[in-house]
Amino acid sequence: MNKIFGLIVIVLMFSMVFAGTFSMLNSKASTGFEVISPFPEEHFALINDTELITNISVYAPGLVGATVNLAVTGPYDIEMTSAGIPIGSIGSTGYLNLTNYVLPTTLFEANGTPLTHFIPGEYNFTISVGLNHATVPVYFTSPNEVEMVVSVYSNGQPLQGVTVDVYNETSSMFLVSNTTDAQGVATLTVPYVYTMTNTYNVTATKPGYKEVYTTVTVPPDQISAVSVKLTTSPVTFVITPYYFEDEGIQEPTVPTVINGEQVYVASGFEGTTLSMIINATESGVPISGATITGKYSYFVNGVEKTSTSTATYIGNGMYNLSIMLPVATNYVPYTVSIAVTGSYQSSTYSFVALVSAEANYIGIIEQLNSTVNTLSAEVSLLQSELSSNVTLLKSDISSLNSTIMTLESELSSLNSTVNTLKSELASVNSTLTTEVNSLESKVSTLSSEVSSLNSEVSSLNTTVSSDHSSISSLSSKVNSMSTLEYAALGIAIVGLIVAIVAIVLVFRKVA
Repeated sequence: MNKIFGLIVIVLMFSMVFAGTFSMLNSKASTGFEVISPFPEEHFALINDTELITNISVYAPGLVGATVNLAVTGPYDIEMTSAGIPIGSIGSTGYLNLTNYVLPTTLFEANGTPLTHFIPGEYNFTISVGLNHATVPVYFTSPNEVEMVVSVYSNGQPLQGVTVDVYNETSSMFLVSNTTDAQGVATLTVPYVYTMTNTYNVTATKPGYKEVYTTVTVPPDQISAVSVKLTTSPVTFVITPYYFEDEGIQEPTVPTVINGEQVYVASGFEGTTLSMIINATESGVPISGATITGKYSYFVNGVEKTSTSTATYIGNGMYNLSIMLPVATNYVPYTVSIAVTGSYQSSTYSFVALVSAEANYIGIIEQLNSTVNTLSAEVSLLQSELSSNVTLLKSDISSLNSTIMTLESELSSLNSTVNTLKSELASVNSTLTTEVNSLESKVSTLSSEVSSLNSEVSSLNTTVSSDHSSISSLSSKVNSMSTLEYAALGIAIVGLIVAIVAIVLVFRKVA
């Protein structure tokens, strides 16, 4: 019984679900519910990270007056704090159109925490009217970027495999590149300054088709993708530069638009050969037998100089167009304009290349290397001579050391002699000191004796004086004496003199 009751309940539930589903399908069919905007994977700029701004357009002609609800979820568990909010109702025309509808952060949370700002990423917009609903994924990107959707056609049909390049119009700087898909569409994220007007050059190239380009202007505060349409047509003969090479340095071809004309830019060194490798195709197939020439011109001191060169076939549809970049050191860098023209059977094709000729630093470096090598040889020679001189100097030093050793030996001997002399001198000094002291004693004794002799001489002088008086007295007596008396007196005087002489001799002996 219970099993039967359970089976009945399941059947009833299935019937209710089926009935609801059938009713919903009938409702959709009757109302024609459709979300027109935003469309799936549409891109919007997140200009202000505290709000999401988008356009919402809903078509539901069978639900005029019905309330339209919106629920939004985002990356990192961002969601509305409520299941959804009413954003308006279907008008009498069957539409609800909202332009730049704003969703502030106050309506959102992330993991239960109130949201303070949005982040770029994928957001899911769920729009419901009655039993009808649709979820549309859209992308909010950085305000410094804008989405550019480029569609390329040929003969009215989408063209796949087209390379789409975007350049900055003002600086000609390459920005981004992509390739068209099977629908002929290439989506690119382009750097963008949302506070000002931005201008871009969009170029579409594909081998076997004419290269086309256009200028795209994006106004400030752009929040939706920018659509660009380009149309090209097939060509039977085309030549395109493959790469540039100078001094062994390969440089890829970089197309740019100058004064509305597509050109290729490169660089090289003055006084060297610049090779431009060119690819020639017919309906996309490499060909040989084409004639490719390059007429190049440049200005030096205001005077234009021109020359022409013919390319050489190197195989697999490749041609080498070589030109000599003239030496104009006083005017570098200078620009060489090369007008390249190719002809094959009855078809012709041309393009322009601009080459910036710089000073040949590689040649200068090679010259410096040669100078360095020469200096290295001279240094080696000087090192050899220096080595010889060092050997000779070492020999001289050795001889000098021997002489010094001999002198040191002689000096040592001399020092020994000096020491001996010092010893002898000290002995002599000691002896002399003893003798001097003895002499000083004798002198002192002699001085005492001299003093005594002086005293005796003084006494003798007194005696002589007395004798002189006596002599004078005797003389007077003599005068009065007779000859005999004179004779006796003379003898007496001689005897006195002899006595005096004897006394003097005695004193000298003593001295």
